[in-house]
Order: sequence, then C-alpha cells, then structure tokens
Amino acid sequence: MVALLATALRTGLAWALAALVSCTLALTPRAGVWVNSLGMELVEVPVAGGRPLRMACVETQERHLAPFRRSLGQSAPASARPAARVSWMEARAFCDWLTQRERQAGVIGPGQRYRLPTDHEWSCAVGLGDLEKAGDLPEAKSGRIAGCFPWGETWPPPAGAGNLCGRESRRDFPESFISDYRDGMPCGRLAARASAPNALGLFDLSGSLWEWCEDRYREGTDWRVLRGGSWKSSRPQTLLSSHRTHDPEGYRSDSVGFRCVLVEEFPWDAERETLNF
Repeated sequence: MVALLATALRTGLAWALAALVSCTLALTPRAGVWVNSLGMELVEVPVAGGRPLRMACVETQERHLAPFRRSLGQSAPASARPAARVSWMEARAFCDWLTQRERQAGVIGPGQRYRLPTDHEWSCAVGLGDLEKAGDLPEAKSGRIAGCFPWGETWPPPAGAGNLCGRESRRDFPESFISDYRDGMPCGRLAARASAPNALGLFDLSGSLWEWCEDRYREGTDWRVLRGGSWKSSRPQTLLSSHRTHDPEGYRSDSVGFRCVLVEEFPWDAERETLNF
C-alpha cells in the first residue's frame, strides 16, 4: 500500500490510487451464485467497458470435464480436483460442448454461450479491469502493475493466498520455493478453493493452475494467454495480478487448467472472434 500511495503522490496518476483500492478489497464474496447442469458455480463479474458476465468460482474440475471426455469415448476421472493437463483447444471444445448441451436442455438461452475468459475479462475478475487498456495486447500489459497480487500487496503471501510453491515444496524445488509461506498442501497436490475468495467470490486466481484465456499473447503466433500462476509458482513477478505467460494451443501440463465464463452472445462477438482470434 505504501508503495502504491507513494507512486500516486509522486506521479499524480489516478491508476495508482485505483490500484491501491483494488488491492485492498475485503475478501468478502458477493451473493448471487448460479449453478449450472454440471454443478459449476458461477458469479457475476463486472467488465470495464463491456457487459457483465458470469465466471466460474473455481477452476474447472475433473468431474465437470468427465461427461465431455466420456462423450468422446475417453476414460475420465470424476473427482473434485481441478482438471490439469488440459490444452487450450480441449478447453474451448469443452465450452462449445457445454453450450450445446445446456441450450438443448433449456438451461441457458439461445443467445448465451460458454467460452474461456478474454485476457481483459480475467483482469476484471482479479481487480485490474479499470487499470489496464482493454485494447492493448496482453504481452504489452504483462507485469506492468507492480506490487498488486490477487491476495493484496504483501510479500510473502499471507495465509490463504492459494496453492503456491511454498515450504512444503522445498524438496522438489530446492532452488525455487517461497521460504516464508506454507499452504499445507504436498507438492503437486491440487484441491479446489485452495485460496480465500476475492471480493467477487472467485477462488484460486493465484496459484493452483495456470488458466487459459481466449486471446493470443502475440499476434502471428498460436501462443495463448495464461494467467494466475500455479502450484509451481514462487517468484513475486510471476504471481503479480498483471503477469501473463503463454503456451501453444495444444500444450498440456500438470500446472495448466482453465475456468469458464457464461456470456450473452451478440453479432459483434462472432465478428470479434473471426477477426482477432
């Protein structure tokens, strides 16, 4: 807080004061959780410069993904663990499948669909929506807001910050762990709601699994944006709310997953997807 206040006083920038407020929001979830046919809980997320949407409170779990994978003839576990090793392509295919399933069942309307969040929408979920230019490329925005983490401004992270690479991981990552943090989860173990919820009622925006976004990280590549860090993350720079990384669309890893959003579908959505994605 002191660093952001000093920046605001020195530069007179409104965004610094806004960041101070954003990073000190009380961790009190709002009411209004909506549950879909797979048991996914979604809450409303205001989007700066756009229409609000519903975002899944937690990362997509194995039990959510199981019916989709079984529909393809694949064996699939059905636990409440966050689903890792999901590529961007599989995550998008799941969203399309879920959209069709729930439209046919009358759970959602014909003008609604599931998809991955855009990079800007993810920023809005973590409290940075008013602090970044929505039209800038993700690469240009990565790491630009210093001292602001999903849990606040403190380092090391406080208790309840999430499933990170803390002291319990020192044997597996002896040169890269947070010596002053412990989340009580053995290295590599995943569990939903490893963090406290943020002000919108969203869990695990820090740590657990990197989360795919719709956007390309850089034009002319198949690199897709990943946000939020994972259970392997230990560097302050990596866990900044504004940090982005990237991987190819077909990439799978034990530290990568996703969460869904439910949006109203308009003609401009289809045009935007065709032109930019």
